[in-house]
Order: sequence, then C-alpha cells, then structure tokens
Amino acid sequence: MNNLTFRNDGVRLGDRQNGAVLVVSLIVLLVVTLLGLSGMETSVMQERMASNAQNSNRAFQSTESLLDQAMRDEDIVGGSSAELSNAIKRGVGEPGDSTAFSTSYESLSAAYVLTYMGENTPFVAQGQESSINSDLPTRRFEMRMSAENTTTQAGATVTQGFVPN
Repeated sequence: MNNLTFRNDGVRLGDRQNGAVLVVSLIVLLVVTLLGLSGMETSVMQERMASNAQNSNRAFQSTESLLDQAMRDEDIVGGSSAELSNAIKRGVGEPGDSTAFSTSYESLSAAYVLTYMGENTPFVAQGQESSINSDLPTRRFEMRMSAENTTTQAGATVTQGFVPN
C-alpha cells in the first residue's frame, strides 16, 4: 500500500514534487552558463594580453634594429657629422630635437635624438681599465631611438651610448 495522502481535489501530494526538479535543473543550468561566460571572458582577456605582449616585443625588436642601422649610418654618427657638431654646441646632457629616421618598414615610424655626454674615457667607471689606449679625451654621445607601429600603436624606445669613429 502507498503512504501517499490525497488532498480534497484528488491530487496526490507526491505528484507536486515533479515541478521542483525542473526549477532546480534550470537554476543549475543558469549557474553553469554563467561559469562558462566568465571563463570565456577570462580567456579573451588573456588572449588580448598575449597579443599586446607580442606587439610590444616586436616594437622593441624593430626599434633595436633601427638603432643599429642608425649607428652604422656615417651621416649620423660619423666623426665629421653635422649632427654631432650640433650636439656638442648644445652642451653636455642637452638632447637635440627629434629627427625622423626613414625605415623600410611600411607601418613603422621612427625618430632619434642625439645627446652629447661630455669628454672622458668612454663608458668606464673610476678604478676600471679602459679598452681604448689613448691619452686624448674622447667625446661620448648617446642616441635614443623611438619607434611606433602605426597599425598596433605599440612602441618602444632604446638608448645606446657611442663614441664616433
């Protein structure tokens, strides 16, 4: 015999529990959907961060490459360069105006700044030996190259000291 009791309208009380399963399953489905959406948002954000890191690295590598090209350009860093003479006239530590640097990369804009750093034995701290065997003072300069990818707006700046030939 069944232990179910009947109400006045003839419906057994145990039959009302079938609707509760539907409500509970809909709530569980809602929670799982929200967790899935949250996971998707997290993965999209991680993809954006990885893309930004990659663009930043590419910009840095491009800037270093352009700085290397500029350092080999005799018109810029040659011993009789007008740009170096202008840097000396500005004085020690006074950066010059930003000068556009032409690149072969389509989506890259670049510019450099030359600064006269003074006369001394190049890049040697007190008490250390110099690799240059000369009693003459050496003029030191610094070049700061800035480049930006116009497509991704990722940019970088690289600075390097040098002694002209």
